[in-house]
Amino acid sequence: MRIAQISDFHFTRLNWNPLRLFSKRLLGQLNWVFSRDHAFKEDLLDPLPSLFQELQVDQVLLGGDFTSTALKKEFELAAQFVKKLGKTPWIAISGNHDVYTYRSSFRKDFYRYFPNLPSQETINSFTLSEHQIEAHRLNEQYWLIALDVCRATNLYSSRGLFSQKLQERMQETLSLIPANHSILVLCHYPFFQNDAHRRNLKGGENLQTILKLDPRIKAFLHGHTHRHTIADLQPSNLPLILGSGSCTELDRAHWNLIDLASQGCQVSTYHWNQGWKISHTQEIKWTR
Repeated sequence: MRIAQISDFHFTRLNWNPLRLFSKRLLGQLNWVFSRDHAFKEDLLDPLPSLFQELQVDQVLLGGDFTSTALKKEFELAAQFVKKLGKTPWIAISGNHDVYTYRSSFRKDFYRYFPNLPSQETINSFTLSEHQIEAHRLNEQYWLIALDVCRATNLYSSRGLFSQKLQERMQETLSLIPANHSILVLCHYPFFQNDAHRRNLKGGENLQTILKLDPRIKAFLHGHTHRHTIADLQPSNLPLILGSGSCTELDRAHWNLIDLASQGCQVSTYHWNQGWKISHTQEIKWTR
C-alpha cells in the first residue's frame, strides 16, 4: 500500500475586520505579516494532486494546520486543494492553527470542511469530531488510528492535549483491533517533550507509554514542528517516527511517501527544489 503523508499547509488570508480580531487571531495575523509572509508558498501544492495520481498513491494522510488563523476563507482554500485529490482517498486531522480561536474550536469549523469518510470496516462508533479518535482499516494488515489532540489556547500557547478520556478511548480502540494486525498512529503533535513548553503535547508521556506497550503500533506520524523526521526507535521499543515537515515552507518543504509491506516499509522523502524531488529513501524492517 502506498501512502502520502503531508502536513502543515498554512493557507493564509489576512482579514483586518475588527470584529474578527478580538482574539488570538490578531497576534497570528501580525506574526504572518512580519515573519511568515515570504516563508510559505501555497503554489508548492499545485503539482501534488497529479503527482499523487502518477505515483499511484492509495491513501493521503493530511496532518493538520490547513489554516493559519482558522478563517473561513482559509478553510475554503484548503478544502479546494483537497477536492483536487479527486478519487484518491484521504484522512484528515486538525492542527492547532485549525482551532486558533475559542469560537472556531467551539463551532468545530474544521469538521465542517473535513469530515472523514467512515472506514469500510468499523470497530467502534468513535469519530474525531465527537470523540477525538477514529480507527480506519487501510488494508488486510494495517489500521490507522487518527487522533485529535488540538484545542484552543490562550494568547501565548499552542499546546495540545492528550487527555485522560482520550487515553481511555485509545486503549479501548486498540483492544478491538486483532492481535495479528499492524497499526499506524496519526497525530498532529509529536509525543516527545522536546519543544518549548508552550508548544508541546500535554499528556505526551502517557501517549508514549501506550506506544511503547503495544508492538502492533509500527509507525507514529506527526506534523506541527515543520521539521522533517525519520527516526527508527524500534531498538528503544518505540515505533518508527515520521515527521512530514511542512509542505509549503519554501526553504524546507517536505512530505513523505510511504510504501507499506508486511514486514516493514520504505519511506521516500520528497523535498522542494524547483519541483518535488526525492532527496532520500530509507528501508525499515519491523523488529518489534
